Amino acid sequence: MAILALKKGISAEIYKYRSTFVFWFVLLAPAFIPAINLIAFLRRGDAIVARGGTAWENLMQFSSGPANFLFPFFVIIVALFVNTIESNSNTWKLIYAQPLSRLNVFCSKMLVYIAMLFCSLMLFGLMTYAVGWLVHLANPDLGFADPFNLWHLLGNCFTIFLATLGFGSIHFYLSQRTKNLILPLGIGVGGIVSFMILVQGWEYARYHPYGYHVLSSGPVGTENFSLWSHMEPVYLSLALAAVVFSIAAIDTQRKRII
Repeated sequence: MAILALKKGISAEIYKYRSTFVFWFVLLAPAFIPAINLIAFLRRGDAIVARGGTAWENLMQFSSGPANFLFPFFVIIVALFVNTIESNSNTWKLIYAQPLSRLNVFCSKMLVYIAMLFCSLMLFGLMTYAVGWLVHLANPDLGFADPFNLWHLLGNCFTIFLATLGFGSIHFYLSQRTKNLILPLGIGVGGIVSFMILVQGWEYARYHPYGYHVLSSGPVGTENFSLWSHMEPVYLSLALAAVVFSIAAIDTQRKRII
């Protein structure tokens, strides 16, 4: 019964977002960086590759840098939209009046939120790979015909996904606790900026939750790439996510004022 109830809750959540901005944001946002890279390599591919490195290595560098900076904002925005639909329409009382437990409602939202992050990163990886082959069709001499392991790219995207769940859980909880959109966004910006400053020399910067996704990312497309060489940030992120999601679930059960 619990599994069936959870399935109904997830179906209701997916149906709710199907015709909203959130649905299209999750699908189209991953295309932003690949689209820019496609234009850049079509127009200046020869000059980019001439600087050194293979075509795939350059494409990965052009993709990973902006993605590491922009993806945390994507996580924060999705968390806000997932939880503010009911707050903006003042329908939390109606939601909890349904024949579903509060824990079921929470788990449904959490799983849909996690699925959105996962799908977006996988789409980003596939679109980045597609950029290489589209450029190859336009300019076969650029070097994109060289062997490239798509599974390394998707595996790296998966580790980044796991590494974002730590601070993602924080913003999921914050967006449930407050109707103020500025507070979670401000905390997120502060977290991102503080990591960028602390990582320059602080020895404990690797424990900063807003940097786990950066520290877990490897040099895809190079001979030195190893999917399992940067797993400490992933483990820290998963541990943090487990704690924060558990606290959020307990808090949802105890919450009386909607």
